[in-house]
Amino acid sequence: MEEKKDFDQVLYLKNQMKYLGFGEDEQLHLDLEKAISSNDQQFEIKTSSDKVLHGKQADFTLKFNKTERGGIFLNSYHAKLTVENEERSHNFWVNRDNNFTAKEAINLLEGRSVKIEFLNPKNQKDATAFVQFDFIQPKTEKGNYYFQNFYENYGVDTAKIIEKADLVFDRQEWKDNAIKSLEKGNIVKVKFKKDDSVIEGKAVLDPQNRNLKLYDNDMNRMNTNKPLEGLDQDHKHEKNNVKEQSIKR
Repeated sequence: MEEKKDFDQVLYLKNQMKYLGFGEDEQLHLDLEKAISSNDQQFEIKTSSDKVLHGKQADFTLKFNKTERGGIFLNSYHAKLTVENEERSHNFWVNRDNNFTAKEAINLLEGRSVKIEFLNPKNQKDATAFVQFDFIQPKTEKGNYYFQNFYENYGVDTAKIIEKADLVFDRQEWKDNAIKSLEKGNIVKVKFKKDDSVIEGKAVLDPQNRNLKLYDNDMNRMNTNKPLEGLDQDHKHEKNNVKEQSIKR
């Protein structure tokens, strides 16, 4: 029975890492098994991701803890995004529900917004909000960024924003998938109308301004011809007259 318990626990942790977007790399699994068999009560596993914009690097440190009863838990992970001489990093807690995936962590560090679900403490009902990092304020004592939050009453309607941006979809399911992907903070391949023609490009949802940022396939802004920066500086100029709340998470 004890061997079966150990096996189930390892399998659970592997599935948890997969669900969070860290993959099923053989070396990742070997590092996990080696750390579990050690006498260390706390251990870390390092991995990386290629799901970043060109010229950038994303590294993760997964932090585990062993209990006196033999349980092993993934408590948090540290995400670091590097571009040239600049680094951005944040510690993400891992709970049973509503965790940020590795890709969503990258999206946040690259300056984009992610839609989350949470329990509203005022009425104990499920609610949603878009969050993004505040790169202007100094970090917290624990080395984390503060969040800027745009709640439901802020009026971010992704479907309406897409209609306003004249995006073109051949199928309804493609539109639905695009909405979900945009709300995760992803850069999404799209088709949109411009000068009486339909062109292919990419889009990024900007909840703070309730619009889409549209780019060509080389990631040049269509309206300013400004290249998209992975460590987006645009937010530094978008804070006027915005109702927001910064919190620790």
